[in-house]
Amino acid sequence: MRKGRGIRRAGALAVAAALGIAAPAGAQEFRENVPHPCQDFWMVTRTEIVECLRRDFAVADAELNRVYAAKMASLSPAGRERLRADQRAWLVRYDRVLTAYYSRSWANHSLAKVLPSQILAVRHRTAYVRAARIRE
Repeated sequence: MRKGRGIRRAGALAVAAALGIAAPAGAQEFRENVPHPCQDFWMVTRTEIVECLRRDFAVADAELNRVYAAKMASLSPAGRERLRADQRAWLVRYDRVLTAYYSRSWANHSLAKVLPSQILAVRHRTAYVRAARIRE
């Protein structure tokens, strides 16, 4: 485990607890060099790989939006506000992590390497929202 990672996770869990959201096991994290089935073909171009990854990201994002809307519809006004605040905090963190990654001058900014991490983060968030138990 990298230094500081536990502190970030503890902080995220503390925010969730303060908002009245019970966090499921395993926090979502942005990871580099995540393997993805779109990358498993040795005779396809990078463009084809990126197109495949973009399609998968669109599916993952649509699923997150669907699960979030369904969860919001099932909550009281107070619960909706808690989930909305949690979702906004996640989006800020997600954007910050991606901005930090893209701003590194030495980083290889290949979408073929970055999109699998984004897909994984969105899928983890979907699972988190689906399993979230929110105090009413």
